[in-house]
Amino acid sequence: MARITIRPLRIADADDIYELMHMPNVLWGMSLLPSTTQEEWRQTIERWIQNEHVHVFIADIQNKVVGLVHVQVGLGRSKHVGTVFMTVHDKHQGQGIGKMLVLTVIDLADNWLNLVRLTLNVYTDNERALHLFKNFDFEIEGRMRSESYRSGKYVDSYVMGRLRPQEQHGYAEAVTQLPVPSTTVSSATDKNTTEPKE
Repeated sequence: MARITIRPLRIADADDIYELMHMPNVLWGMSLLPSTTQEEWRQTIERWIQNEHVHVFIADIQNKVVGLVHVQVGLGRSKHVGTVFMTVHDKHQGQGIGKMLVLTVIDLADNWLNLVRLTLNVYTDNERALHLFKNFDFEIEGRMRSESYRSGKYVDSYVMGRLRPQEQHGYAEAVTQLPVPSTTVSSATDKNTTEPKE
């Protein structure tokens, strides 16, 4: 099996990205239009690269783009949140590339950008993607009914989210929680003596 390299996006990847985003399975799993032109994708890639709040990594096999993960960091009161989308080329699905891309974005979020939350949308019938993200602690948080139109009908999407492990109990919850009285233990020999429970 050829070596898979995960690297940042380059302007020179435009043609490969155009091909990737027009694969039948990719179009099926994402809310893209098949009419998006090569020039439109080139302009989109330029905007991504120039935007300091957008981070895109590529899965590369022998200088060919076979996968992509994109995270956009929120602004203002949402600057702790990253919104993710990811896709893998039809011919390279089932080879562990999706797993590598998810690990890349989690490492970026946890260890470089200090993000607390990652969020993404997945069609409810995209079982492969749901299984992958659940393996990395993404949880289904809600359902968006008729969120997109695909193959002649409306389809629902799940909102999925992952919290950085140490942030499971948030600051607001910690500071608003009432103090718990100390539990006391009575001595068998002195009923009037109490001490904190160790």
